[in-house]
Amino acid sequence: MVILMLEAIMSKDIISINEESSIQEVAAKMLTYDVGFLPITRKNKIVGVITDRDIATTTFKNTTNLDIQIKDYMHKHIISCDKAKDVSDVLQIMRKEKIKRILITDKKKVIGIISLSDIINNCDVYEEILKTLRQIFTVNRNTDTYKTEIDEFYL
Repeated sequence: MVILMLEAIMSKDIISINEESSIQEVAAKMLTYDVGFLPITRKNKIVGVITDRDIATTTFKNTTNLDIQIKDYMHKHIISCDKAKDVSDVLQIMRKEKIKRILITDKKKVIGIISLSDIINNCDVYEEILKTLRQIFTVNRNTDTYKTEIDEFYL
């Protein structure tokens, strides 16, 4: 197996957004740049992150106001990995935290973002990728005993 440096497969052009931005601005930026993850900044410092899933689940569960600032909905627990680590270290962090993207740092300065897609498309660590996917996407089965009122379904 060839060992790839994280810098070789990470995205170096970091797209971020200010914490004062609205949900609508965040969603628009994600759409424009075709990303599902944005670091949130205050005065050129990353203070949080948000994903497209956060917007769809957490944010809209609590409000339908698209003008509210994103800082109230961002994740403040920022997970990163030093560029000196290897892909196995990144996958281990992803499994532990159940995340698909990690900020890559060099002496505490963010220099890129690595996603599970970056690893899948550039590395031959299939067993470890599969293990990570299983951990991230572990589903807790719905055990509700709700019975539907619908007797038939039509297409």
